[in-house]
Amino acid sequence: MKDEEKNTCSEQCVEENQEHCQCDCQCEADCMANEEQSINISEIESELDKALASASENRDLYLRAVADLDTYRRKVQREKQELSKFALQPLIEELLPSIDHLDMAIQACTTPECANIKIGVEMVSTQIKKVLSNFGVEEVVVLGKAFDPNTSECVSHEPSNDVAENDVIKVVRAGYMFNGRLIRPASVVVSSGKE
Repeated sequence: MKDEEKNTCSEQCVEENQEHCQCDCQCEADCMANEEQSINISEIESELDKALASASENRDLYLRAVADLDTYRRKVQREKQELSKFALQPLIEELLPSIDHLDMAIQACTTPECANIKIGVEMVSTQIKKVLSNFGVEEVVVLGKAFDPNTSECVSHEPSNDVAENDVIKVVRAGYMFNGRLIRPASVVVSSGKE
């Protein structure tokens, strides 16, 4: 159809004034260009909508990735702090039986002949406990207090007229905490009340 219009236009140009015909042809060309532009604009708008939707989706994915990375970073940092805080725990757990043996040696020295040995063992025991306390190790104090299963384990019950029922009468083995974490519960004898 466009070829027919061009042919008619060129025939008219021959018959009529050539300038006038070129003007009409130019108008037709402009109209056709405008139609093509309106088609191109609608295509461009649809492509723009697709691009905006894709950009919005990518932004959402980016924000999620940043949040996930931040969460992971905080988790790793927390684990790193915890690891450094409790790195000495295995060593301390291995040392605790030696401290127990020193305490048993102190309790066993009851005669006047071993008084000097007792003083030396007490000094060693005190020094080791001081070093451990500098690294965050604390002895759990339970003697005379109500039995707490979170910090102690009951090895036996004994009747007592002086100590109230369910209170700790005797500590068989000391318990220890390391930086607020229980690493060994105290082994205790609990009062079962009056005889």
